[in-house]
Amino acid sequence: MNATTVRSFLTRISSRKFLTTLAVEVAALIVLFAPDQADTVTAAVEHVAAIVSMTLAALGYVSAEARLDGQALDDDAPAY
Repeated sequence: MNATTVRSFLTRISSRKFLTTLAVEVAALIVLFAPDQADTVTAAVEHVAAIVSMTLAALGYVSAEARLDGQALDDDAPAY
């Protein structure tokens, strides 16, 4: 296994899509094999989803504002 293959593998397993899928699979396994914990798992998933949604919305807003501010500065820059 060369360094490129290892890096590619690490990139894939650290992707948001993979981590989201892994979290869903783990939650499904817990509900499947420990049905008495289903309500706890569901509540935890809802809380995590709410926190992630709030964080992503805030980061999206900050990113959009930063991009607009950067464009405004570029427009105001003197032409040399």
